[in-house]
Amino acid sequence: MDNIIWDFYEGYEGEGEIQFIQALDNDNRNVIRIWDGYFDDIMEKIEPEESGWTGLAYYYNLAEGWYDESPWQIPNLMKSFQQIKQTENAKFRFPNSKKVTDEICNLLSNALDNDNCVYIARE
Repeated sequence: MDNIIWDFYEGYEGEGEIQFIQALDNDNRNVIRIWDGYFDDIMEKIEPEESGWTGLAYYYNLAEGWYDESPWQIPNLMKSFQQIKQTENAKFRFPNSKKVTDEICNLLSNALDNDNCVYIARE
């Protein structure tokens, strides 16, 4: 099994961890491990639409999805990619949040291009 892991969790052991997992062929995976503080920082930059929360922000703000089961498949990958992509130029609280955002966008874009599923796991 050839798994590629980007680690933005090192140094935060014992605190909350979120993983974005791209399921590839042959049981291989691309994984981004992040401290949940980075995830909160990114998600807090997403604004609701006129109709309310949508995409990944909907599940984040209602504490559903990966809060209930882990790993949890992201249901609307394109919408989630667009939401995270829109935060790229945000003023984050933590310096590494920008790099984490870029890597999540790369993973989601790659998954969309290759018709892969992406899961979020909460550790």
